[in-house]
Amino acid sequence: MKKSLYILFSILTLTALSCKKWLDVKPGTQVKQDELFSTEAGFNQAILGSYVQMGPGLYAGNMTTTMISALGQNYQTTASGHFLLEMTKYNYTNPAVKDSIKTIWSKMYTAIGGVNNILAHVDAAKPVFLGNHYNLVKGEALGLRAYMHFDLLRMFGPVPVNGQNVKAIPYTKAFGKQVTPLSTTAQVITACLEDLDQAEELLSVYKDIVYNSGTGVDEFTSYTRNHFNYWAAKALKARIYLYKGDKVNAAKYAKEVIASGKFPFVSRSTFTLTTNQDRTFSTEHIFALHIPLLRPQVDRRFRLDGNQNYQTTTLYLPQATMRTLFDVASGGSTDYRYLYLVNTTNNVSYTTKFWQQDNAILQVSNQMPMIRLSEMYYIAAEATSDLNEAAELINKIRVQRGLEAIVTPFNETTRMQEIAKEHNKEFYAEGQLFFYYKRLGTLPVPRSTVAMTEKSYVFPLPDDEIEFGNR
Repeated sequence: MKKSLYILFSILTLTALSCKKWLDVKPGTQVKQDELFSTEAGFNQAILGSYVQMGPGLYAGNMTTTMISALGQNYQTTASGHFLLEMTKYNYTNPAVKDSIKTIWSKMYTAIGGVNNILAHVDAAKPVFLGNHYNLVKGEALGLRAYMHFDLLRMFGPVPVNGQNVKAIPYTKAFGKQVTPLSTTAQVITACLEDLDQAEELLSVYKDIVYNSGTGVDEFTSYTRNHFNYWAAKALKARIYLYKGDKVNAAKYAKEVIASGKFPFVSRSTFTLTTNQDRTFSTEHIFALHIPLLRPQVDRRFRLDGNQNYQTTTLYLPQATMRTLFDVASGGSTDYRYLYLVNTTNNVSYTTKFWQQDNAILQVSNQMPMIRLSEMYYIAAEATSDLNEAAELINKIRVQRGLEAIVTPFNETTRMQEIAKEHNKEFYAEGQLFFYYKRLGTLPVPRSTVAMTEKSYVFPLPDDEIEFGNR
């Protein structure tokens, strides 16, 4: 019987004409499922729709600049009425916090359902694809499924050092309303890596990293930093293996990405340009989402000048705290991440890394980093058994960020201290710091005044999931 299920793709149109073809989907169009998956163009619309679904309520805010960053104590939220105050207290029973958690759970599994629907149809439709496009669509879908499930695990699962056999989240592979049983941390990690093994093999047909537009450009192989690509599969493996505690494989995959030479370091010269400043270091993005409506949120949260309610509506740190975070008194004043991406007004400091410029090229506009090259250096530095190599890896990033190399004796304590400092600076306001502390089981989170336990790292399942999923 022909399915009557409809899929709604509300694709937001980008202003840049060069991106029109890449996101050539009519807003609000409903397409019958059978019709959608009968053509190559339909699959392209479906996979691009999945990227769009990952934006609002997820990686355009909660998962990056707001909620998860607040849990990592990136901001000063002590003012009464601050919209993230209860979040920084890890008060998961607060109604507003519960609503945010419910939003993440619902939107994440909706997006996962979208890629599962693609995977349910792609094999049967293989003859409609030209060239290597089948590999790319299926590989991207598998990679996104792994990426989102792993982030769900990092939120709703236990601290990994003590929780490998604890039930955490469902790893959903089917498209439909059936209830998927909860999997343990170890089972989720295994499923993620299995998906990534397949994704890596499929995506190996195209390893180039390009950002092209214009007539005759293959939309499947353009803007590859904004697609889950071959190198993203390897990079995510490195991230997951380190979370698992498998340092050998973590280092292996991180070094493969580094050795690829596909992701050049950002140049200091970009910061003095009058336009097209590369504030998020886009050349170093292994995988990033393009968020069309990023600017309004950024202007609301990270522009304090003239905002009379900045203490409750914006995201900042006291100047002294920000200076300490960037080691300004110990040579950090030359750090590009501080020198060019931190503004200070009336003893209050805030990041400008997500500020948007008018008429900027697509490559540097509306970019939300999902996996950075620098993370591969930090993973390799933590995972290697050679302390000299670890120092070299950390120093590589320091020098590229305008800092002097570390020349003091380097031991295990120094290694972990320097990696922690780098995470605070490199991933500020990107949501990764909380997950870093959780992986290590750090108690309490630095700058937190809460008496934390391991449960403080674990989001409770939404009430609806518990009731209707029989959890």
